[in-house]
Amino acid sequence: MIVALGVAELKLLLRNRTAAALAVLMPLATGLFFALQMDGEEGGWTMVVTLQLLFSFGFTVYVTVTTALTARRQDLYLKRLRTGAASDVVVLTGILLPVVLLGVVQALVLLGISVAAGAPVPARPDLLALALVGGVALSCAAGVATSGVTGTAELAQITTAPFFFALIIGGLFGSDGVVDLPVFLVPGTGLGSLVGAAWGGPTDQIGPAALSVALWAIAATALAGRFFRWDPRG
Repeated sequence: MIVALGVAELKLLLRNRTAAALAVLMPLATGLFFALQMDGEEGGWTMVVTLQLLFSFGFTVYVTVTTALTARRQDLYLKRLRTGAASDVVVLTGILLPVVLLGVVQALVLLGISVAAGAPVPARPDLLALALVGGVALSCAAGVATSGVTGTAELAQITTAPFFFALIIGGLFGSDGVVDLPVFLVPGTGLGSLVGAAWGGPTDQIGPAALSVALWAIAATALAGRFFRWDPRG
């Protein structure tokens, strides 16, 4: 059932040219641009990889989840699925699964492009994996929460902007090196710190960085449970 729902959702996503461009083409094009700008330079790859991952998390996962759930709710697709034999968890998992997998694959492709363009191999791949899993989980949960306060799919461009830019800005702060602890309150800072540490940066803030990612993921999940709606907004 989950696989069938996932395949159906992927087809719906690809039929919408705007959504497909935001989910697939935009992050790939942006990530490729960042990598090519390095032109063989050795320094600065941490920031490039951080931006590549954050754009994958932000566009491919967060914005797409918000837009897809809002659109499916408004055309009563969610309501129809809920009246079937599948449970609520199965329905949501089936809809979110292709977006999550797309985000992971896209992040890995961009990492491969960077390595091919001259980026060093991460010294701590375990921290990179932690950032990847945490970033996808955080962005997915935040997308579910944001969909609950988004009236239409068109409005998703506005409602997703605050968290998206906070994710990017926080990631840039985190990848720059050691940051003050209050900065970890910004979503994305922990992810940037983990990516920086994976590429040989300071490792003395791994604990606060991982805690920040976990707390943001938990908070986003709690907000998703509070605000997510199955029926269209009045």
